[in-house]
Amino acid sequence: MSFRLAERAGHTAVSPADVLSAARVAGIELRSDNGDLLLEALVRPPVDLLERLRRHKTAIVELLQPGESGWSAEDWQAYFNERAAIVEFDGGLPRRQAEAQALSDCVTEWLNRARAIGVEAHSPELQPCPKCWLAWQRQAAAAIGAMGVPSPIESRDDAAREGVVQ
Repeated sequence: MSFRLAERAGHTAVSPADVLSAARVAGIELRSDNGDLLLEALVRPPVDLLERLRRHKTAIVELLQPGESGWSAEDWQAYFNERAAIVEFDGGLPRRQAEAQALSDCVTEWLNRARAIGVEAHSPELQPCPKCWLAWQRQAAAAIGAMGVPSPIESRDDAAREGVVQ
């Protein structure tokens, strides 16, 4: 079953990334097509989920578009999930620890991609000062968090308090 979604105005406390994630969990494949949100599902999705998708249509379409890094929010979420699964299953770490490491990997990947496209003003040969590095990490965390991946800085802080990461 395929159909296009029209957007509806409305206020909700749920983020577009949360709605996108809920749609994926419900078995809905989403993609954008010239500003339209296209959905494919084996069965008709629940009405409340369709309503949330309508409310957040514009933002969800933006999440599905590649950003400056060349990756969409969906790509970042897939990268996060893949890294977490590798660390959990191959590395034998508990899920929470695996996710903390995956978030750290996302920050590193974002910073590498940002450097490759010239986002940072410093020469690539220079090592950033700790203050600059922290600012870049926070910028990466905000960019990735806006795409639905949990904030790496917050998760690393939580993990550090629990002795998971240094």
